[in-house]
Amino acid sequence: MAMLVACEPCRQRKRKCDRGVPCALCIKRGRNCFYPPHRLVKSQDGAPDAPTQSQSQSPNPLECDMTALTANHMFQAWVLQSPDIPMSYPVPFRWYIPQLLKHFSEGLGVSRLPVDSNSTAYHIQTLWIRGAISDPALFHATLYAGASHFDLSRGERQSAITLYHQAEAIRLINERLSDPEAAVDDRTMIAVTPLALFADLNGDRAAADIHREGLRRLVELRGGLDRLGFEGLTSALIQMNNIIYNIAFDLSPDKLSSPPGPPPLALEKRILQTPSHISTAVPSLPAIIEIFRNVHTFKLEFWTQEFTASNTHTNSHTHNHTHSHTHSHIRPHVHLASYTSSMPELGLENPVYYCCYLAVTLFKTIVSDGIRSATFSTEVDALASELRAALALTDPEMWIRRIPAVFSWVCLTGAAASSDSRSRIWFYFKQASAVRVLNVRSEPPYLDELWEHFRWLRTMRLNPKRYIYEESV
Repeated sequence: MAMLVACEPCRQRKRKCDRGVPCALCIKRGRNCFYPPHRLVKSQDGAPDAPTQSQSQSPNPLECDMTALTANHMFQAWVLQSPDIPMSYPVPFRWYIPQLLKHFSEGLGVSRLPVDSNSTAYHIQTLWIRGAISDPALFHATLYAGASHFDLSRGERQSAITLYHQAEAIRLINERLSDPEAAVDDRTMIAVTPLALFADLNGDRAAADIHREGLRRLVELRGGLDRLGFEGLTSALIQMNNIIYNIAFDLSPDKLSSPPGPPPLALEKRILQTPSHISTAVPSLPAIIEIFRNVHTFKLEFWTQEFTASNTHTNSHTHNHTHSHTHSHIRPHVHLASYTSSMPELGLENPVYYCCYLAVTLFKTIVSDGIRSATFSTEVDALASELRAALALTDPEMWIRRIPAVFSWVCLTGAAASSDSRSRIWFYFKQASAVRVLNVRSEPPYLDELWEHFRWLRTMRLNPKRYIYEESV
């Protein structure tokens, strides 16, 4: 395949290069010969140029030194954040591999943000990549994740490259599953997670169920999530996939048929602990904190009255079972409107606050104690669509750096409200980096908090009869 310019060693030494792969001079001098991927070109008829004689004598390209690729602007984002730049690959070199690694990093590794050394993002950039460089199954799974991210970002179906690396990852994983020791290796489980993730995102429930069940069995063989290694990365990835699965394919009927239980308070508590000095970077922070304090207070009173009403119902049923009439007790009237009526509607001139305002309005609509009209679903979806449009106009980096818990609350509320699976997935991934930048050692409950917020609100959204008590004799 012909090149536009000289290879990197010849270019740096200002030597004449025959542009072979590798070039004759590099072969003669015993140097590693490199070309950044954006310099690859095709012949005029659209087919790759025929290999030269020096190409036919080329050494195994597996030994390519990847350091020179740092000059490629497409690769810099990953390199700048990753302390370990791979020097070789465990599979034969293909020209597109660096670009797929870049898409993997941008899709899962939060490459453009400085991250804590104990965060999931850092572990993806280091432990995952280091494991992939020494493990063909995990490397193919990594390339599959990068290719799938690239396909989804363009709104296209899975490419031939994507399907190839998917097939290779599955083949190698299946080989490892026949070995009891290799099967429960963390690298095996991590390799399954992108297969499960993109099955969720592509709406392939059959494949998602297979991968999810496989992960469940491997975790069981290891003795539970808390027994997994890679400094908490493996368990975090599996937990994330479980959340995404339920967001993509919705809650199971058994979850929807039972009452959601007490409103979860942990995420609001986390928001209320936001340091006040951040208000210099988020001018609307005091108003944001105030509305979430109101939501927290509402939830406390809601459940207190709900619990009282439930006990009243039980006692009344016990003492009046001989009566011949029926009483209906609707859930207690705790109006969120009374807590949020003072919310200033600052509008688009304050986009961060406006997103919070829309999310709380959505929350208020879902948990309203009034009788739902025939247009309830349409109204909720319209509000969720407006929230999605407003979020798209904000800077995700600001949310993630300054108020990640608020970002997660807003996005997971939008996900719980949306009827469409694609919208729910969009809301989750909008804030996904907020999860990955957190310290996985000091913040292990965060994923649980997100899940409980989504599960509770989604149940409220889909089951309008959950809080109606009827006493019959």
